[in-house]
Amino acid sequence: MNKGIQHTIIDVGNYFIKYIGENKGGFSAKYTTDYQSYPDSFQRVEIDEFTTYLTIGEFSKEYDKTNKENFIPQLMYAICKANSGGVIKTNLCLMLPIMQMASKQKLIDIVSKNKHTKLKFNGVDKEIFIEDTLILPEGYSSYFSLSKEQKMGDICIIDCGSRTINLSIIENGKVVKLQTIKLGSYDLYTKIKNIENKDYSEEDIQRLIDNKIITVEEKEYTLFLSNILNSIKPYANLNTYKVYWTGGTSLMLKEYIKQLSLKASFVLDNASTSNVDGALEACKKVWSNGDKQE
Repeated sequence: MNKGIQHTIIDVGNYFIKYIGENKGGFSAKYTTDYQSYPDSFQRVEIDEFTTYLTIGEFSKEYDKTNKENFIPQLMYAICKANSGGVIKTNLCLMLPIMQMASKQKLIDIVSKNKHTKLKFNGVDKEIFIEDTLILPEGYSSYFSLSKEQKMGDICIIDCGSRTINLSIIENGKVVKLQTIKLGSYDLYTKIKNIENKDYSEEDIQRLIDNKIITVEEKEYTLFLSNILNSIKPYANLNTYKVYWTGGTSLMLKEYIKQLSLKASFVLDNASTSNVDGALEACKKVWSNGDKQE
């Protein structure tokens, strides 16, 4: 690794994008390329004279992260948010759902084609050089954020997201199963939308709940958690593991998870950022050894 090269970790989620570099934070995955009469009012990146506005507009409906048409603008925006300076030289770590890891080379190729990019970040000229790209599986990345004590014995990490649950089973430090289950908060929001029987979108539901425009009965959360547990049963007997819950959906269900009769079940303190936190620790080890991902 050359001196001066940063490490940048980015988790491009369906609803939220998180980053760690010199700075740590996140932003909404909404975007639009529609004309705006006063561009300076909005967060934006301009690449090859084409402007994408971030944090406004709509969420992408594309589930496969390697096929998202808005991926590069969001990626470049996140790199600029994570790092300061007009010229940014960085190694890059991204994450994919476990079931999409077979497409990791496709994602590396997409990044490689844009590894040297000149752009305008909110009107300011930036030049980005991506030196090396590492792809890690979601959920399993959180393992590297655990303490030495938390890693002891047999553990199961349940990463609950908007579209998927990523299950990682590690026994005495060795990975024995990585599994993606197609179930997430989007499914709960669809059910709530149907119950309300109004012209809401799934993406609006959490905002409407937060603003007390709609009220969700507790039984809907408990039923949803029950669905999650049933979906996991074919892959793991959770009573035989230390279970660590993470991801934004686990925070939504935190009070109900606490009531489970599992022998050892914990919602991680850093559940909203454990994937990027863990990925940073894993990448430090890889890049400090001078290794590259093939």
